[in-house]
Amino acid sequence: MARNNSCQHVVDITGDIHFGLVSVAGKTLPFLRLFGFVKPTAGSSGVEGMRIVAYGPWAELIYAHVRKGSRLFIISHVQRRMVVDKELIEFVVEECQFLRNIDWAAGEAKRLELVERGELRPSYKEHDDHVSGIDEETEV
Repeated sequence: MARNNSCQHVVDITGDIHFGLVSVAGKTLPFLRLFGFVKPTAGSSGVEGMRIVAYGPWAELIYAHVRKGSRLFIISHVQRRMVVDKELIEFVVEECQFLRNIDWAAGEAKRLELVERGELRPSYKEHDDHVSGIDEETEV
């Protein structure tokens, strides 16, 4: 991620959730498009209709976790693209944390599937010998 194109948002997801496949550079990838809104706070106005997109394993993982009303913390970069004479401004997910109204069971099942397929690395909790993050043979 470029340092000069980084965005961070706590966003609530609307009911307009689209999951499918797209072709990017000759490769077919899972694609997720969400619309979200940011609630106003003291000193700043809210934002409605934020177009959030994810590709590849992130698209699958987020899609399994979210539903209307889910709250996410997203680190993204902004991109502009033209689609049939229409300009789209999108926030492309680089990192995502699930905060509220999340389908944890479906998300965990998808995470395990992605690990099995080799798309994600397993977490430390799945490996008792690496709980501390340091190999036993490593001298400190």
